[in-house]
Amino acid sequence: MALRVPLIMLALLAAACVSSPVPSPDAVPLLAFKSACAGHGIAALDSWTESSDPCSGEWRGVTCQRPSSPGHPRVRGIVLEGLGLGGNAGALAALADLPALSFLSLKNNTFTGSLHDVDFSPVAPHLKLLYLSGNAFSGRFPQSILRLRHLRRLDLAGNRLTGTIPPEIGHRLRALVTLRLARNSFVGPLPTSLEAMTMLAELNVSGNHLSGQIPKRLTAAFPASSFTGNPELCGAPMRRRCSRQQQRGDGETTRGQMGRRSSRYRWMVVVIMAAVGAAVATLIATALCAVLWWKKKRKPTTPRANSRASSTSASREETVRFDGCCEEFDVRALMMGAAEMLGKGAAATTYRVFMGGQHDVSDDHAGVVEKAEGEAVVVKRLRRREGATREDERRRRELVREMGSWRHANIVNLRAFYASAEELLLVFDYIPHGSLHDLLHENRGPARIPLDWQTRLKLAQDAAQGLAYLHGASGSRLSHRHLTSSNILIDAGGNARVADFAMLQLLVPAPPEKALQKQDVRDFGVILLEILTGRSPEDGKVDMPRWVRTVVREEWTSEVFDMELLRGRGAEDEMVALLQVALLCAADDPKERPRMAVVSKMIEDIRNRGSKRNKYSASPSQAGCSYESSPCVSEDTTKSTTASSS
Repeated sequence: MALRVPLIMLALLAAACVSSPVPSPDAVPLLAFKSACAGHGIAALDSWTESSDPCSGEWRGVTCQRPSSPGHPRVRGIVLEGLGLGGNAGALAALADLPALSFLSLKNNTFTGSLHDVDFSPVAPHLKLLYLSGNAFSGRFPQSILRLRHLRRLDLAGNRLTGTIPPEIGHRLRALVTLRLARNSFVGPLPTSLEAMTMLAELNVSGNHLSGQIPKRLTAAFPASSFTGNPELCGAPMRRRCSRQQQRGDGETTRGQMGRRSSRYRWMVVVIMAAVGAAVATLIATALCAVLWWKKKRKPTTPRANSRASSTSASREETVRFDGCCEEFDVRALMMGAAEMLGKGAAATTYRVFMGGQHDVSDDHAGVVEKAEGEAVVVKRLRRREGATREDERRRRELVREMGSWRHANIVNLRAFYASAEELLLVFDYIPHGSLHDLLHENRGPARIPLDWQTRLKLAQDAAQGLAYLHGASGSRLSHRHLTSSNILIDAGGNARVADFAMLQLLVPAPPEKALQKQDVRDFGVILLEILTGRSPEDGKVDMPRWVRTVVREEWTSEVFDMELLRGRGAEDEMVALLQVALLCAADDPKERPRMAVVSKMIEDIRNRGSKRNKYSASPSQAGCSYESSPCVSEDTTKSTTASSS
């Protein structure tokens, strides 16, 4: 068998040189893979012949990439699902010689053998999607998969893999969006490094033998179904509670060791407690003497009421700076800056303030000129709620501190805050180029510069990423509760940023419910419809999702889209795809609305598909499938069979 594959490769190369003046460089590894396959489904690869080109569209399940420079097309994707193909895992090694391979799916076949011995490193520069579920692969988790730094989706479910999930998986595969390891025999704890996968939208490790406490960020991001079938897993969202030892983590000492150590150090505990007791008693006695002396000295000169008021006021006043704020910031510098009111809403009054500069008014020939210099920030001023208790105020300040820790390219960052007994001042970045609402609806008329499709799609993706980050960073506890296109601001780089997240919670605290985030998802769906239709939700107070569903149901989909978009050509498929995402977000049943992390990934897929639509040619078997999402299982098999027989 060891000599068989090299001899076949040599024979195929010789035949290719005779029959074709420009042989496909990918034919040899593909035919070597075919020769290494077995099983009753081998007939499914009858279209893979030496006399034809893999990129001719005749080879079943093969998709090619059109070259950017003169040369032969290269194989980009292979989808052979549910065909009854078999053989040893070593057959996959032949496919590693395809340098441009970015998409491989061998789901639901009968391959066996250890995946640990397969080296996927040669395809590391391009491989993004790897689906090997529903086979009988065995052995430990393949270490070479950890070198696939661009991998987006990994599906190894339904095999016979054993051992532990690599502890470093979350740090090595940071780009993963999907990780499916269900129905194997993995043991040990869930790696805490999985929390570092900021793009992870789907995780399934059910049906294994995992143990220990589920990392907290995973419990907030994924449902219980992602972890079921592991009797030794504990903590939310599972019903099984964790013991103290499990809560500590892996624990390098056993209970027996802990018992032996406790008896050894018990006498030390007694000595330490006695020393601490003596020290505390001494401190208390010293403090009492100091208090009595202070009262005796201060009583004749200082009124007691004024002292208490001063102390209370000082304890309630504070200034906090976060990452990125100037060190010299204080409330005095804020009050001395030139200020301009931008608006007054239910949550706060908003000002633009130029800190550290001057505000000059001069008169020239053109009239009055107003100049403002210094760093521009936005200040939101919130009054204290009527009837708010001291505990309410403490919780509000804790929430503001949490808001100050959020950092993302697609959100408006909180830089500092000042709090007193009467008011709360929040200092945000100043975003100079208006809002998405302004771009979509202002200056409609002949002189308007149309907002093109690519710009709209980018802004939609930016906003989705920002909102997904905020939902995740707040641990599913907080929501926007008033998301509109006016809350999505455009910065100097043309990027969209979500503003005013959790602002309403500062006024009226709401219970931490995921249902409120589902309302954010619906509001975002309305914004997507706004981007597609060019209509404002305020126009005529029309229920936009219901109106769009009615038009689509009557098969007048083109009537939905903004006339500015219809002037261009070539993006209709992307527009329809985004329309479907919008309607999914705006579903009447909140349970049917996806999480924002999933919505963000959907829009990213649409944008990637559009940017690459002129670069790749797909075989008939792959028509209509997205390379960046899970492959079309039944459609691929059916369409490719038709294409091969025709």
